[in-house]
Amino acid sequence: MKKIWPLLFKMPKHLGFWMLADTAYVFFLFFFFNALIPLSFSKFMFVHFLAIGVGSMVMFTGVGGGILWIPVLTFLEIRPSEAVAISIFTQIAGKGTGSLTYLFNGMVDVKAATAFIPMALAGVTLGFLSSFYMSRGYEQLLLYIFVLIAVCLLIRTIQSLRYRISFIDTSPVINPPITYAKSYPVVILSSFFTGLLSIGNTDWLIPHMTLKLKMPTSRAVATSLLIMFVTILFYLFLAGTSVWIGYASWPHGTYLLFATCSGVIVGGQIGTRLSRIPWFERYQKHTFIVFLGASIIHLLC
Repeated sequence: MKKIWPLLFKMPKHLGFWMLADTAYVFFLFFFFNALIPLSFSKFMFVHFLAIGVGSMVMFTGVGGGILWIPVLTFLEIRPSEAVAISIFTQIAGKGTGSLTYLFNGMVDVKAATAFIPMALAGVTLGFLSSFYMSRGYEQLLLYIFVLIAVCLLIRTIQSLRYRISFIDTSPVINPPITYAKSYPVVILSSFFTGLLSIGNTDWLIPHMTLKLKMPTSRAVATSLLIMFVTILFYLFLAGTSVWIGYASWPHGTYLLFATCSGVIVGGQIGTRLSRIPWFERYQKHTFIVFLGASIIHLLC
């Protein structure tokens, strides 16, 4: 028995464990499709594999899941204002497993994360409150703002390619408090758009950390994803509280979470492993740019 427990604790470190768990989950749900869950098996599998792909790219590149999920959810006929909430709920699963994996592997700059998280919570609260007013008759405007912010992020990331930053970091990056204080406006603004549009604050923080804080890309991705995870957990708390007091209702299409959450968990495990491969790590920013550009084109077409 003593030999079994250490083995059980090691199992989650292996990708095969998550693949088997996901297979068991799909098999269990198979008996509830069309009855308790308003999804056909074919649509479930389509969204599920899509979620695995999105989760992999999110954890590998650090791109906020909202950049990829908002176009997908609107294609699935989910209103933009409701797609924001579903997108954020979906990201909790993938970012949770992926960011904790980064943390346990020592890739997160804990000092920077501790300094930025309070600012991120303030920003997402402002965005969440603003979304109530924007969602009432301003659905198209939400999409226009989304595209505008995505284009700004795309340009900023392309500009960051001019800077050569080391990809290997063997010691913690130590910055004076004044450096963190100057970064607070970026954290608050990026988190505001997380609460308003589900655009991940990682989309802003990764370029900022690599350019201003001189972090290696892999360390910036790991740190930003942990900040994003805490931020969207707080968003879930705000959403649950607003429903509980009767100020809002759960968005239409939440049944898709059965397919998306489990998919991004597996994808999160795949993405974190891709970032450990030097060749893939070298092209993290390039992959970020490709997927961000594809999302923008999809929304404009």
